[in-house]
Amino acid sequence: MAFFKILGLAYTVAQVLVPCLPPIPLSSEVLSTDKYLGKWYFVGVASWDDEDIASYNTLDNSVAELKKGENNTLIMVGALHQNDQCLNMAWVYHINPDLDPLLTEGQDENLGVFLDGRWIKCSSCMLVAKLHPKNGFLRIMLFARNESTEDLVNNFKAKMKCFSLIDKFSITPRTKEFCKLEEKKKRSADYS
Repeated sequence: MAFFKILGLAYTVAQVLVPCLPPIPLSSEVLSTDKYLGKWYFVGVASWDDEDIASYNTLDNSVAELKKGENNTLIMVGALHQNDQCLNMAWVYHINPDLDPLLTEGQDENLGVFLDGRWIKCSSCMLVAKLHPKNGFLRIMLFARNESTEDLVNNFKAKMKCFSLIDKFSITPRTKEFCKLEEKKKRSADYS
């Protein structure tokens, strides 16, 4: 464990010297700890194409919960406030120990990687990068542990500039009350 702390410290120093280093991927073992399991607030999403994130433009806010599933899975359930309606959804991430930290999600076997939020100077954040190989979608989503997001959005956008192709954003305005999380096992293709 001391080795990983030293490695983390070295990466932090390297980030100061080279700010566009990529973020640290989080293994399923790390994601299964109390630091990452539990409630998260969706802040926004970035991509290289407006079409990839168009379904998020009508989203006012969203709250999600990450939890351990059965048979090497992580499950994220979410309550989305969209068009004055509450939608409850779930996404199942399958863990293949040989590919960890790369996870597969859904029947289309979309690829997902959870990333350390310290990359955007937020120790209580995480990013989820999703690639949809069949249609070429790429989405990088930002989640935070609390509802306050002013500085996070600026840091998120600034770091995305490191990847010069990723310049499209949809940030939730959060003007309405958050919906209540409920158990649901189905996911929506629009938010996969």
